[in-house]
Amino acid sequence: MKKRIFAFSALVILVLAISAQAIEPRESLQRPRLTFSGTTAFCSVNCLGDKDSDQVEATLTLYQGTTYVDSWSNSGAGPILVSGNCTVKSGTSYRLVLTWSINGSAKSPVTVAGTCP
Repeated sequence: MKKRIFAFSALVILVLAISAQAIEPRESLQRPRLTFSGTTAFCSVNCLGDKDSDQVEATLTLYQGTTYVDSWSNSGAGPILVSGNCTVKSGTSYRLVLTWSINGSAKSPVTVAGTCP
């Protein structure tokens, strides 16, 4: 009898010790990638909303200083990939800017920088 009471008490304590975890929304902050191979710049970002049904629009724009170099766009429901590549100059610094929105609501632009070796 004591073994049953002990086992039941241990089970109750175990159940009470487990905390409920709420489902957290997906991280919507996106970090674009800018990499170089020789004199080719590779630009990409994977954008997603809080739900797979969210409409996402995104544009990546590559600049050398304030001079426009190239851009790539994509849109759709759920996660979308925006990617592209272009020829760049060795030893030159570049800036990749992500402008994007979820369900028509503009998000803050995200910028990354890099120098072509």
